[in-house]
Amino acid sequence: MIAAAALLLAIPADARLSLRAGAHAIEKVRPGFVAVETEGPLHAELLPSGNELLLEPQAKGIARAFLFGRHEVHVVEVAIDTAFPEPGPLPSCTSVKDAACYAQFRAHPTDKLVFELEGLQAEAKAAQQELARAGLPHIEVGLSPFGVKLKGAKDESEKRRALRAIYPAILGRLRLDQ
Repeated sequence: MIAAAALLLAIPADARLSLRAGAHAIEKVRPGFVAVETEGPLHAELLPSGNELLLEPQAKGIARAFLFGRHEVHVVEVAIDTAFPEPGPLPSCTSVKDAACYAQFRAHPTDKLVFELEGLQAEAKAAQQELARAGLPHIEVGLSPFGVKLKGAKDESEKRRALRAIYPAILGRLRLDQ
């Protein structure tokens, strides 16, 4: 359970909501998202307006809705009849300079990040491990200042599955470098 809580805090979501099971909600989103997928006890769908997301919490737990756009993935975390886990201690590092600092920032998310080469390599290694854990070892992940680049996905569905898998390992927003 503690490991799951740490993964939930891996990076700050674009939005965090607390809802009750069975209580539907409609959230405004930016236009341009082409698909939505969920993890956890939540059903979500993009409404025909193009800028609204229907959220239908199913049961108690923490869930995520991933909205896929051409160059970004927007993540909405939903606490359903429960509280979000508390973040870990504040990082003692001022930048993501190595694997130890990467681990600190992963445990306590922040949206102001400065990377050094070894820290970026630690993030890429963690993302590749998440792909292997998800049964997608044939997909390679690359990181650049412009975002994440995936190589080897068979189709858009597998690419979305890979992006969901690496989300916990990526610090900051999940942008795509295509």
